[in-house]
Amino acid sequence: MAIVDENIRGRIGNSVFYRVGPATRVRSVTSSYTDANTTRQQESRSRLRVAVRFYQRLVEVELQKPWFLVAQGSGKSGYNLFMKLNMMVFKPNGRIGDFARLQLTIGRLQKANHLVACVGEQDMVSLTWERGESLPSAGEGDELVVVVLYADRSFSPEYIKTGGETRGTGGATFRLQRKRGTTAHLYCFFREKNGKAYSPSQYVEIV
Repeated sequence: MAIVDENIRGRIGNSVFYRVGPATRVRSVTSSYTDANTTRQQESRSRLRVAVRFYQRLVEVELQKPWFLVAQGSGKSGYNLFMKLNMMVFKPNGRIGDFARLQLTIGRLQKANHLVACVGEQDMVSLTWERGESLPSAGEGDELVVVVLYADRSFSPEYIKTGGETRGTGGATFRLQRKRGTTAHLYCFFREKNGKAYSPSQYVEIV
């Protein structure tokens, strides 16, 4: 901003002259503006809406709890943490762009080592992992939880009914409920029995 002696008002080029009391002042203005509705910005807003819609589905099945636990004391919300890690997984067209990158849970417990899934007759899935020494971050009593997103209803997370297996059992067997030819996206994780800690989800694709 500058002050001039002349009694001028209005805009000249990129300068605007205006009066403040007895003084005439001048300030510069931008010669162009940024369009807030570009294709890229529209896509970004659409992607955000898609991510929010998916997070709401997690809330409905109480899968927001691991995010809440990790966010405690950080000054951030579990919602913000979920968005930070998963925002770019979603596509503006309302779909999940990469199921393998999607993180359903997060936490301080260890992941399973050498997690392997095999599917057999009648869509029975055999899930195995390496049994290890019981540690504070990997207790043998940690409960196995499996959530599935079926390709034809990928915004409807469902809990798989297992037999109550724990980390210490080293394996689990369960049946999928899907139409023939539908891909099942499994997200496996462990949870302390008191529900105070989780492990990050691990992805397995069943075609």
